[in-house]
Amino acid sequence: MKMKSSAAELRRDGQDVHGALENPMVDTSMLEEFISSDIEFGTLQSQLPDSPPDSGSEPCSPPQLQTTVKDCAAEVQEYDSDGQNAALEKCCQALTWQPYQTSQWNSLFNSNYEKLPTVGYHIVTDKGFNFSTTDDAFVCQKKNHFQITVHIGITGHPKYVKTQLGGKPIENFYLKAFGIKVEAPNQTIAIEQSQSDRSKKTFHPVKVDLPGDQITKVTLGRLHFSETTANNMRKKGKPNPDQRYFMLVVGLYAVSQDEFYLLSAYVSEKIIVRASNPGQFENDSDVLWQRGHVPETIVYHGRVGINTDAPDEALVVCGNAKVMGRVMHPSDSRAKQNIREVDTNEQLRRITQMRLVEYDYKPEFASVMGIKNTHETGIIAQEVKELLPQAVREVGEVSCNDGEKIENFLMVDKDQIFMENVGAVKQLCKLTNNLEVRIEELEQWNRKLARLKRMSSLKSTVSEESKVSRYSRATSLLSSKKSVLLKSSKVCLSKRKESSSMKIFRVTIIALIAIMALCALTISTLYLLSVHGRHFEKHPIYRQVVELVLVN
Repeated sequence: MKMKSSAAELRRDGQDVHGALENPMVDTSMLEEFISSDIEFGTLQSQLPDSPPDSGSEPCSPPQLQTTVKDCAAEVQEYDSDGQNAALEKCCQALTWQPYQTSQWNSLFNSNYEKLPTVGYHIVTDKGFNFSTTDDAFVCQKKNHFQITVHIGITGHPKYVKTQLGGKPIENFYLKAFGIKVEAPNQTIAIEQSQSDRSKKTFHPVKVDLPGDQITKVTLGRLHFSETTANNMRKKGKPNPDQRYFMLVVGLYAVSQDEFYLLSAYVSEKIIVRASNPGQFENDSDVLWQRGHVPETIVYHGRVGINTDAPDEALVVCGNAKVMGRVMHPSDSRAKQNIREVDTNEQLRRITQMRLVEYDYKPEFASVMGIKNTHETGIIAQEVKELLPQAVREVGEVSCNDGEKIENFLMVDKDQIFMENVGAVKQLCKLTNNLEVRIEELEQWNRKLARLKRMSSLKSTVSEESKVSRYSRATSLLSSKKSVLLKSSKVCLSKRKESSSMKIFRVTIIALIAIMALCALTISTLYLLSVHGRHFEKHPIYRQVVELVLVN
């Protein structure tokens, strides 16, 4: 009881639980004997299987051993500040461990809702990890399995786990193992487990029984990382400066209502996971393809040539290449400098001057380059070089099948041409926008002119109406004047007519009088003649003449 109270006092004082090692009142002999016997492969080690079954197929991966100790509350604090047993590190070199995400650890309570001490937790990597002095890190071969032994010490009899919603009853305890990336701790690496038929399955959490006041030992075997670290190949015999690392995490969880609550977790130091034997990394002349840090990827550090043995770029393909997805280019402004606008008018001018032609590749050249369809539509590099030199590059000498060599062969960067097209389209858009603005302005002026025309027509009609009214007034005045004049003229005419008729009447009377006088004169003349004729007939001469006429 004395030892329990002293450990509780240390925890109340805010000291590290590992500081209990310095307390002379804590008796850790039994725990040291248990661990040392395990390290020395004694009788307890002989009970552990080398190849446990699949964790997903059985309740737990290995058999679990419990050891009753005199004072578990003190003995589970026997580990040093790195979470490792000092005697263990003296015996062999092993991974070191640090507490992981302590802010997310949940506390345990007994049936009386009394808080229990923190779970004692100790991890040993039994096999599968070798320390490389050259890389200054532990190395694990992906094809070789590794094994973990976990010692868990529970003080008291936990019944509840504290959560954000309060205490929840504990249903089971589980162990989880997974990897994380050093450069991206939020990205996890799955752990796999080999089966008896050499196949691999995803490693599932292992259910463990944790009796109170006991130390339980659980061994997780035949484990593998599901992928390798990136940039594993050394550079001229030295570690790759871009080497990537994993870290292994082993955590203990309490399960309540299908929810996992973290009780304790430790993370290892950095680990390199390789796909090949270490010797292959010592010779730079070895061609090494390795699995990337992203699942289902392969990595080669160097230049790759397809249908060519002299690649001058990271990837050179002589032949057709199919891309079913997108081709992405770096374009983040944070990686750029000297950013300035380009003259789109000049780009439009250059695009306008570029000739678009149809052509056929020479058979001797096409066969070397793996070109099957020799007829294409495109541009001429020499012409493009005069307009846009930065879009054309010399790639050296190219040999054809007939022995002809093309020196200073020119290649065209079609991305540059594409960006020129983008600028030209932008300039055309500006021009069309200007035309649209001009057209809109003309339409506005047209509408204004139409409005003015309508207004002028209205004015003209008004003026005409005023003119008509004035004319009508004038005409009415004129007509009135005319009527007056006509009336006066009529009066005058009537007067004139009256005077003339009188004159005519007078003349007629005079004429009649003259005629009557003439008639009277004629009658009188005729009367005189008749009287004279009767006197003449009685004359004898007249009778002789008449007789002569009758005789003839």
